[in-house]
Amino acid sequence: MSQRRPGKYRVALISRLTRTLLLNAVFVLLVGCSIAELERVATEGGSFDASQPTVSPANTAGNPLLSGTSLLVVESVIARGQQDVRGATGQFRRLAVGAVEEVILRQPVAVGGVDNILYIVDATLKIVFQYDLTAKLFRPIREVAEHFTGDPGSIYVAKDHSFYVVDTLGKQVLHFAEDGSLLTRFQDLANLARPMDVTVDELTGNVFVADGSFSHVVVFNSFGKATRLLGRRGTGSGRFRAITTLAVGSDGLYIFDRLEMPPVQVLTWDGTFRYAFGEDVLIYPIAAAVDRDQRVYVSDQSDDTLQIFQDGNLLMTFGGAGSSPGRFRTASGLWVNGDRLYVADSLNRRVQVLRINPNAAIPSTSGR
Repeated sequence: MSQRRPGKYRVALISRLTRTLLLNAVFVLLVGCSIAELERVATEGGSFDASQPTVSPANTAGNPLLSGTSLLVVESVIARGQQDVRGATGQFRRLAVGAVEEVILRQPVAVGGVDNILYIVDATLKIVFQYDLTAKLFRPIREVAEHFTGDPGSIYVAKDHSFYVVDTLGKQVLHFAEDGSLLTRFQDLANLARPMDVTVDELTGNVFVADGSFSHVVVFNSFGKATRLLGRRGTGSGRFRAITTLAVGSDGLYIFDRLEMPPVQVLTWDGTFRYAFGEDVLIYPIAAAVDRDQRVYVSDQSDDTLQIFQDGNLLMTFGGAGSSPGRFRTASGLWVNGDRLYVADSLNRRVQVLRINPNAAIPSTSGR
């Protein structure tokens, strides 16, 4: 009877294990490249080819969105970068402190911009950053921090590059010049208890502030004096229960409510009810913006999607929860400028830049 030779079998087993480990290592490296690329874009910024974003058409039967070009494409993400040391102020800072630290966003909660300058509100750092979209450089406006009682929130950027920022805990909205100097403080302790969002009618200078406690909109003149209220607590047209955000379109003021149904009401500037939409679609709207073609982009916190409407009808759903480009974790701020939609992707610590495709195949919408 032949005797087994344990050493021979042990060598063969080790050889098979070695080949398996090598194959697994090659597989991990190949997969790791794509993961590393996603992580690089998500954390460092830069371009990303997202020709196949996560899109759900509102109606899949015969909907050209299934075969046409997507309305939204992820163009880049902004998460970190170098400080701007150009000009006298930048040069002085570099001489005073030496090497300028890299900017890393911590909690971008709001975004807005005009021309080629983007303003990013970071609630954790209590800083408003000016970001040059061409040079890809940050300029922190630290002076704003001393004026806030709580964390800075929603922002509205005017055409003259001044900006309005909500201070919810401080029960106020602050208007700053481009350099960060305080221009006007908007307060009304009798009617403004929990400001949620701000927008401005730049033709009249009136400032509209949504209040989440009293469930109305306080209208201020440009000097900071409250002049009237839009809406009131309750259910039905022109009444609200928990306003979360505002947006402006050519047909009026869009007011979003997380408890009232329908959750979106459109009022004229003087408060006259026009129409409502979003019932059975929106659950927890937290940010909104309107483009020049009257498409309404709404961030829904319940599932981290962007819902896109036109004429009160749902066109498509974009995104969903996640950290890869085109996905969101609390998209707390939206802003449209030209053919770009900027998203403050707060818990992912970045701003996503989405390109709005003017040639997208959009399904025709029925009347309200």
